[in-house]
Amino acid sequence: MQQGLEEDLYHRVSEYADIGAFSEAEKLAAETAERFCWDHEAMMSDEDYWARMKEHFTDQQILELVTLIGYCVAMGRTMAILDIANDCAINQTPDPTEDPSRYIHG
Repeated sequence: MQQGLEEDLYHRVSEYADIGAFSEAEKLAAETAERFCWDHEAMMSDEDYWARMKEHFTDQQILELVTLIGYCVAMGRTMAILDIANDCAINQTPDPTEDPSRYIHG
C-alpha cells in the first residue's frame, strides 16, 4: 500500500486502541474521529479528553484535526445521501461487527 500502511493494519484501524500499532497521538486522533461521528455532544464537555488533546496537540493542530474530520464526515454523508461513489461498503454504525451493506444504498 502507499505511504507504508500495511494491508492488515488498514483493515484493523477500528482496533486502534488495542493493537499497539499506533502512537498515543495517533490513537487520540482516531478517538477524536470516532467520538466526532458518534458522540460529538459529550466530547464538548469532557475535560479529561481535552486535557489529553492538549498534551499531544497544539490549538492549531486541534482545530485542523477537528475541521478535517468534520469535512470528511460531511463529504461521506453527502455522498451517501446522493448515492455517489458507493464502491465499497462502509460500516456507518458504532458497531464494527454489523454488516455495512445494510446501510449502504445502491
